[in-house]
Amino acid sequence: MLESIGQYGLGYHSPTYREIREPLLERAVNRTTELRKKHEEAWKEYGCTLMSDGWTNTSHRHLIRFLANSPAGTFFVGSVDATSEMVDAQMLADLLEKQVDKIGKEYVVQVVTDNGVNFKAAGRILMGRIPHLFWTPCVAHCLNLMLQDIGEIKDFCTAINEAKIVCRFLYKHDRLLDQTRQKLGADLVRPAVTRFATSYLTLASMYKHKNGLRNLFVSDEWHANNLSTTFEGKQAENIVLSMPFWTRVENCLRASQPLLIALRIAGRDDTPTAPEIMTAMDVAKSSIKDALKENLDLLKEVMVCYEKRWENQMEQ
Repeated sequence: MLESIGQYGLGYHSPTYREIREPLLERAVNRTTELRKKHEEAWKEYGCTLMSDGWTNTSHRHLIRFLANSPAGTFFVGSVDATSEMVDAQMLADLLEKQVDKIGKEYVVQVVTDNGVNFKAAGRILMGRIPHLFWTPCVAHCLNLMLQDIGEIKDFCTAINEAKIVCRFLYKHDRLLDQTRQKLGADLVRPAVTRFATSYLTLASMYKHKNGLRNLFVSDEWHANNLSTTFEGKQAENIVLSMPFWTRVENCLRASQPLLIALRIAGRDDTPTAPEIMTAMDVAKSSIKDALKENLDLLKEVMVCYEKRWENQMEQ
């Protein structure tokens, strides 16, 4: 917006409060209505999928949004603030049915939700109410839960927690962070709380910059730094210079990278089809088996997570 204003040059007059509040808002509403008509035509011709996505925002409000997907694209249908509600199967089924009615029961052929127990039960209730409807679990959510399960395997959990200790320490001190960037020539990917996959991206980033991190903790600058004598400093140094740590990181990446590739395919904007997802998961399973064939104990634990989240879900 600011770039456009700058290109206009001298003499630009900003819209008044009334212009923004009335005609411009009305134009935006009309444009959205016209966009919906195009989607409605696709719904009538091809049918559509109702997608539900829930999350808690920074104000601790639990929000559930509803989207309709068809060959014409994805259209926002509505959202609900469920902060004060008991989000059980019956409540979710009622919410989903209300959104189905808004679109038109004859046009909705599938409902996609998270894989939570309450959503599964809601899907069964909804299929009972609307016989032609299918409930389908979200692939991306299923993969995220699988990655979370894998991250709880003892060796992998240790590697992830140690990586977080190092990241927190490096990013807590400005001078040390500057030295780190000089040694690595880049920033590390830091773990986030929203999706568990970021923990694996952090491990991949650290493994990529393994030599730079090791050089940092054996450098004269590090030993001249007062932080090197602190408990946190010694802890971070011991982790980075530990060979078992890097072995655990390598094994964790071998188990997670094929699933992260599948997750990227599932999250593509060009709407991947079911056969693509099934193929990606088969390739991921085969890749994990090849990567961990020399560590049968770890492979067995990873395959348990795979079967629990994917194969059991497919059977359901």
